[in-house]
Amino acid sequence: MSSRRSSPARARRTAGGLRRFWRRTGTRVLTLQAVALVLAFAVAGALASVSIRSVSEEAYRADVAGEIASLNDEWRHKGVAHLPFTIAKRARLWHGFEYGLSGPGGAYLAGDPVLARQQQAGWSRLAAAKGLVLADTQALPGGGWMTVGRDLAAEQRQMRSLATLLALSAAAGVAICLAIAYLTTRWTWRRLDELSATAALVAAGRLDVRAPVARAAAPDEIDDLSLALNLMLDRISRLVDQLRRVTTDVAHDMRRPLTRLRQKLERLGRTVEATPAVAEEVRRLDAEFVELLHTFDALLQLAEIEGAAAPEDLIDLTEVAERVAEALRPDIEDSGRVLEARIETAQVRGDTGLVAQAVANLLENALRHTPAGTRIELQVAQNDGAPRLSVRDNGPGIAADQRDLALAPLGRLEAARSTPGSGLGLAIASSVATWHGARLELADARPGLEVSIAFPAARG
Repeated sequence: MSSRRSSPARARRTAGGLRRFWRRTGTRVLTLQAVALVLAFAVAGALASVSIRSVSEEAYRADVAGEIASLNDEWRHKGVAHLPFTIAKRARLWHGFEYGLSGPGGAYLAGDPVLARQQQAGWSRLAAAKGLVLADTQALPGGGWMTVGRDLAAEQRQMRSLATLLALSAAAGVAICLAIAYLTTRWTWRRLDELSATAALVAAGRLDVRAPVARAAAPDEIDDLSLALNLMLDRISRLVDQLRRVTTDVAHDMRRPLTRLRQKLERLGRTVEATPAVAEEVRRLDAEFVELLHTFDALLQLAEIEGAAAPEDLIDLTEVAERVAEALRPDIEDSGRVLEARIETAQVRGDTGLVAQAVANLLENALRHTPAGTRIELQVAQNDGAPRLSVRDNGPGIAADQRDLALAPLGRLEAARSTPGSGLGLAIASSVATWHGARLELADARPGLEVSIAFPAARG
């Protein structure tokens, strides 16, 4: 059973490898070179065939003319009536010629019946009993026709030998050219693969990688491209580091005075004899301060995630999802919603705390933005060996044109502005997914919303 299941996956991998190989510019150039080489051999073969056929036909015409001259001498000395015996004798002693002789009125006298039926002077190609011949027909004195043909079997053998030789030469030429071209371009392909791998790591958020440069002193075109990419990455890294540092500093600097203000507000609520209205206002202000502090904490956490190194440890995604689900289940069910968990066994390379934070953010997002009675489903499943974590609900969902805004840091939809939150929950979950080499996506649950993270397969 395991071999049967692995066969389709192996076939898909092979097909994917072939598609990637064909997408290479070098592969297409080599293919065009091979096609051009085959066409060149085909044209050369056609021209050679025409030339050989022309030379052979001239030689065959000369042979036939000589044989006809010999027969003419024969009947001039012995008479036309002796000609059937001469043709019968020469046909028995076959030396590459075919004959046909007919009397007055077209009566058959000797030779091949097909040639004997010819009654039109001149050259022609005829299918005789022994094969194709190049024949010349002449009228005899007193009526009748004599046809002499040269067997073209030798010419046909030459054409077949030439076609075989050209086919073998074309195959050998194509193989040699492709081998030389492959050997000369393999090094270039390898360098382009390294460049593509670097670009893929940058797209995954790794700004610390750099493209390899083979000859910095005397760079070629690929080295120039690598150097330009490295300069761009240096510039981007500096800008991102500055932005991250400014964000972190602002968050730290704003958090301290806000904390002090909240402490003063707490003391004010304890010490001042306030009316119920003032007490309620103090509680409202305190809740807003708490929300602001949570926002700055989330900004700091987002900066830490984006600046962290890539994950290496193998963690149990099943255990993390179950633990977070059980921790949030009381809050979800107390709010009048229902939480269902369908969790399969899965492992990923990553950080346990960050994955748990992402799962918690997805569940809290569903809790905050759905009405009571909503069914929330947490699922962990395997998709061809790649774990997939998703949270679905049957709430109002998010319109397709607003999903990018929902994933942006501090992005809040109009319908969510009246609910608590900083607008960073999905942004943090998306950063966690990117940090793990995954991608967070929003999709319709019909009805409701599905937020999913497709992790890469854990190797080794």
